[in-house]
Amino acid sequence: MILAVLLAGAGLGTGFASWFAPTSSESPRDRSTEDAEGPFAERQASVNRSHIPTKQLAEFAAPWLARMGDCTGDTQSGGPERGDGEQTRTRCTAGIVTVYWISYRSIADRDAPQARYAVQAAHSQHLAPGMLQPSPAPAEHPPQLHVEYAYQVPAGEHAGQTVAALWWSDPAQPVAGVLTAYWEEGLGSSWAPLRDLWRHTS
Repeated sequence: MILAVLLAGAGLGTGFASWFAPTSSESPRDRSTEDAEGPFAERQASVNRSHIPTKQLAEFAAPWLARMGDCTGDTQSGGPERGDGEQTRTRCTAGIVTVYWISYRSIADRDAPQARYAVQAAHSQHLAPGMLQPSPAPAEHPPQLHVEYAYQVPAGEHAGQTVAALWWSDPAQPVAGVLTAYWEEGLGSSWAPLRDLWRHTS
């Protein structure tokens, strides 16, 4: 039920796409990868990769695949449903976080949800305080499309609960990742856990 609700929310609304540089002094590429190495992590990543249908998307998702499991593609029973303009959608879990890996039919199809999330972000600041605003990326770092937004579950068992979401994409590819988690129950009313998972990249 939780996955279904988060899936519905991950495809909702409007939001704000931006070129964004993490405000932390720690660059994603500066993080140690020791916790993601070893036979178990390698095997976990391999199993998850088998559920991601395109090479381009698998390469985009690769830095995170050792840290999650239960990956299910949209063609599998119980898998996530594709949204408008999506070519594939794969859902994984990382403890308190539900993750979606999405390939779009084109850059234009990727930019459409990016623009929708922009509006949603502008109207959801009060739902998840501390949401970062976009800022220009430093010249020495390549820009990355990044959006933080939040929404309330409209109906069902978790109606009224807030979900925090982080969407990002390589600016040159029609692919994206989305991290979603319940704001209070999962994240403890803090963006830090979601951002920490996102920064685990090599």
